Amino acid sequence: MPEDDVHGREARAQSPKKVGKRPKPSEGYARGPGITRRELKSVTDLKLKGKLRASERKVRAAVEAAERTELLLTTDAGYLEAEGPLERTYHFRQDQIAAAVDEQSARKAFHLTLDKLGPYRHAYSRDGQHVLLGGRKGHLALVEWQRSKILAEVQLGETVRDVCFLHQHAMFAVAQKKDLCIYDSSGIELHCLRTHRPCVHRLAFLPYHYLLVTVGETGHLRYVDVSTGTQVAEHATKLGPCSVLALNPANGIAHLGHGSGVVTLWSPNLPTPHVRMLCHTAPLSGCAVDLAGRYMTTAGLDGRVKVWDLRTFKEVHSYHSVRPAHSLALSASGVLAVGHGPHVELWRDALATKQPAPYMSHLLPASTVATVSFCPHEDILGVGHASGFASLLVPGAGEAAFDAFEANPYATKKQRREAEVASLLDKLPPDTIALDASVVGTVERAPAERQAEAKAGKAAAEAERLAQRKERKKSRGRSKSAKKLARKSANVNDERREKTRAAMAKRAQERERAKRGEQPIDALDRFAQPVG
Repeated sequence: MPEDDVHGREARAQSPKKVGKRPKPSEGYARGPGITRRELKSVTDLKLKGKLRASERKVRAAVEAAERTELLLTTDAGYLEAEGPLERTYHFRQDQIAAAVDEQSARKAFHLTLDKLGPYRHAYSRDGQHVLLGGRKGHLALVEWQRSKILAEVQLGETVRDVCFLHQHAMFAVAQKKDLCIYDSSGIELHCLRTHRPCVHRLAFLPYHYLLVTVGETGHLRYVDVSTGTQVAEHATKLGPCSVLALNPANGIAHLGHGSGVVTLWSPNLPTPHVRMLCHTAPLSGCAVDLAGRYMTTAGLDGRVKVWDLRTFKEVHSYHSVRPAHSLALSASGVLAVGHGPHVELWRDALATKQPAPYMSHLLPASTVATVSFCPHEDILGVGHASGFASLLVPGAGEAAFDAFEANPYATKKQRREAEVASLLDKLPPDTIALDASVVGTVERAPAERQAEAKAGKAAAEAERLAQRKERKKSRGRSKSAKKLARKSANVNDERREKTRAAMAKRAQERERAKRGEQPIDALDRFAQPVG
């Protein structure tokens, strides 16, 4: 037998029987056991059998694509790491970080010096490609910051209190000295909402509901539908002027911080707040909610930054700031940014557990931080301060994976136009904003059942209230203490009281005898003898 044939048979014996056999899908992505070949053979309908085969091929291709994508996702984000036990990450400066990263990332860190028109407030668009700058003294600029291209620049000539993007970067709202105005991407004023006077302090936008949320000097919370131009709701908080507003991305609830240290949670469906939380003993100065809607961070003028669990409405832990923090921001990965005085501190994993030291720190000499916010899909923190605007590199702050159907950073003009039409068709009504987001999509119960449950709940609450109620001591009018003493001694019988009662009874008996025409009873009548 030839030697080549022997080696060939040995190689075939050692090789697997089926070379083209597919590997088993990963358990993390597999849908389940799927449909077996024996089950397919038992299907008699040829059309149904073809559909089942096609669906199985699609599921198998999706699982394999997910497995290949997993190779590109590292288990840990690119955070800063200290080399030894004596090194601290908050000692790293921005120039050192920029020198260590690639050229494209280093170009994203910059500083704009605008010391004559500040302090500046800013806002990033949903795709993270544009930033809107609003100076306190009327300067307004729309910048495509990654390309360093100014799209619009306007000098309004009056005070700018806050800025906010709408559903796209083509439209944005500006809270000016008296009115609330809406501009387009070229700086042309489209609308002026004069119903928000005397002035608006803070702006926020709900992209899935097309609602512009405002709060200002009078303490009124207003919801405006920008697709129709109508005011959906207006609530009077009755807690004075408000300058702290944050939206919960998970359920759309508005969080307001008031001067009494109270945080109230609002929706356009109820005229009263869902929740009232006493968070600080001093006025609120900042508030932020994470993307999952589980944690809320608040800052007050008492120098404390507190973390709250929105599932139990209890405090988790708190941090101390040297100066009262005036702005808070939370990134997609859970990095907390705190701006106080000229300092910007960043805390990694600061929500669930308390960290002993900050992750990063940055100093803005001779300036004061006005607002901080993270850029979507980027490891960038925007800082608006009294001397301009700064873009800081924060490794590990952003989430690189994005949903192109929600906010596509690389969308063309045609794709943005089609996305706007699709978002208008999918616009959610204001009724879907609720404290419990799981109620959306559930079946509403019968009215009689809900009324019976409400009546039973009221009866139980009334019974509990009566059981816990203490007896009130009613004492009205003058000499309350004397009347109280008289009630206490009402049941005390002494000799003096008995004599007084006997005298009163005798006088009453004499009056009765006088009415009947009889002689009054004399003291010696008891010795009189009966006649006969």
